[in-house]
Amino acid sequence: MAASATPAAPRFSLQRPIPGAIVERSYPYGSTQNGAREAHHGVEFYQPFGTPVLAAAAGRVVFAGEDNLTLLAWVTDFYGNVIVLQHSLNGQTVFTLYAHLSKIDVQAGQTVAVGQKIGAVGASGTAIGSHLHFEVRVGQNDYFSTRNPELWLAPLPGRGTLAGRIVDSAGNPLAGQINLQRVENGILNPLSVGQAQTYVRERLNSDDLLGETFALGDLPAGDYRLSLVANSAVLEQRVTIFAGTFTPVEFVVQ
Repeated sequence: MAASATPAAPRFSLQRPIPGAIVERSYPYGSTQNGAREAHHGVEFYQPFGTPVLAAAAGRVVFAGEDNLTLLAWVTDFYGNVIVLQHSLNGQTVFTLYAHLSKIDVQAGQTVAVGQKIGAVGASGTAIGSHLHFEVRVGQNDYFSTRNPELWLAPLPGRGTLAGRIVDSAGNPLAGQINLQRVENGILNPLSVGQAQTYVRERLNSDDLLGETFALGDLPAGDYRLSLVANSAVLEQRVTIFAGTFTPVEFVVQ
């Protein structure tokens, strides 16, 4: 997976369920917050209570209500008020899930248009504070069929997405943490602008084409230094993030 710009694999087929909102970086897809929580099967959008939630694509409502009697996560009564939409995207059946809602404006069996208001941000279920939990599920409406939403959501204007993996010399995925720094006018800014932890964990899925184990969306277009500490050595690469697409990268640890 060479560092070059191409829109081929991540589909960017979904609009944001909350226009202009950026994924919360403290609990991204695959994160356990240093072992304190269940591995995250979606992403969070921290927004005020009552903020409208929109359909990320046209589709059909397959679930709308409380999950106290329906298993949508690893246990029931987890997401609170939740909506699941089914879509046909790029020849695949895809489901989007919208959880912890304060209000539900649709019902099962209803068809919805992309950008249609379907509910409102809340703090129902096991939510800690007001936010939207958002998932992408491929193939079936199942907690263990998720993919990283950051590879499905179109980047904000002037921003792009980084998707990568860390592997050993045989191509096996490894755990690790990537640090990002900006390079501006050829000069490295020593301040970190982000970190990406791999999600090499049981039953968390990579993109079918990319095979990535980490991703960061909404990075301002420009040049970056990526670094990884492995086997007491620092590995680094320089990459360019292009607006409106993704940059793939691979670290091989010997």
